[in-house]
Amino acid sequence: MEISKLKKSDEKEWDRYVMKSEDSTFYHQIGWKNVVEKTYGHKPIYLIAREDGEIKGILPLFLMKSRLFGKKLVSVPFAPYGGVCADNDKVLDSILEDAISWVDELDVDYLELRSYMRYKIDGITDKSYFTLNLDLTPGVDYLWNGFRKSMRRYIKKAGRNNLEFTIESKSSKNLKDFYELYCKKMKEFGTPTHSYKFFKLIKSEFPEYIKIATVKYQTYTIAALFLLIFKKTMIYGWGASDKQYTSMYPNYLLFWELIKYMNKNGYKYLDFGRSILNDGTFLFKKGWGAKPKQLYYQYYGKYNVTMSSNKFNPRRQIFMKIWKIIPIEIVNMIGPMIRKNFP
Repeated sequence: MEISKLKKSDEKEWDRYVMKSEDSTFYHQIGWKNVVEKTYGHKPIYLIAREDGEIKGILPLFLMKSRLFGKKLVSVPFAPYGGVCADNDKVLDSILEDAISWVDELDVDYLELRSYMRYKIDGITDKSYFTLNLDLTPGVDYLWNGFRKSMRRYIKKAGRNNLEFTIESKSSKNLKDFYELYCKKMKEFGTPTHSYKFFKLIKSEFPEYIKIATVKYQTYTIAALFLLIFKKTMIYGWGASDKQYTSMYPNYLLFWELIKYMNKNGYKYLDFGRSILNDGTFLFKKGWGAKPKQLYYQYYGKYNVTMSSNKFNPRRQIFMKIWKIIPIEIVNMIGPMIRKNFP
């Protein structure tokens, strides 16, 4: 077994392996490496396992340095999951062993692996997060009949409010409308925003695999989703809505029309993205019939909770309270500079 770092000449072969691996995700693709590197300057350390010259496994890692949150290797930042893709357990173990060796070689505080799998490594495991996946193959009538009565009522009410649903991938206006809503919503959450450049780069790296779904009232975009496409699955990457229009139920129309669009166009699954068990967004997503799937965030090295950039970190809690009261013009300007440190 030979483990090596990705070279430029390996990139096409890497992506071919991603598309055939059963363990791979949207975020394993080379395009995601390019987005993170170009937007925030984090150094990629992409590991390849080969046997007889053929790729048998991969692990994308990024070296992140922050005065506040330390120095770490993450697979992968700004995504709900990453981790190892491997043909078998032998390959998996070899890649993990090599990844752990980089902790000492680069003198990082810890290695962070985000995955659907729980790896056999020492350290701390955080089981706070889940993804929720909706199987669309039974068809829209089956899904509709499975909704609780209140869900169907909210969708019908939204349909009577003269709201307009659109979904496309080309218009820069839809991206701007999404980003404006996204910035407002992140401020309400007390979380710094990604830069506009981040989303533009995702669109340019994956021009055929990004869609933006919106709901408009009159001329205003009041709800929007930034969606990623991977292997017949559509992934809810980021979303936001204007709380002033909550009584019009735009999110119910947004997701129902999206489900109908996906079913009509041959998509098999809707991945609702990451949520914390039983919080408000988790329950909203589960209400559509989506099934929770455990995520494992594993930390090897000198990790402790004060280093964490997640919402459970006491320092992050203080930051969130302060961030909510800073004027939006300021948070929009400085947010991306801070966001680069929150993987």
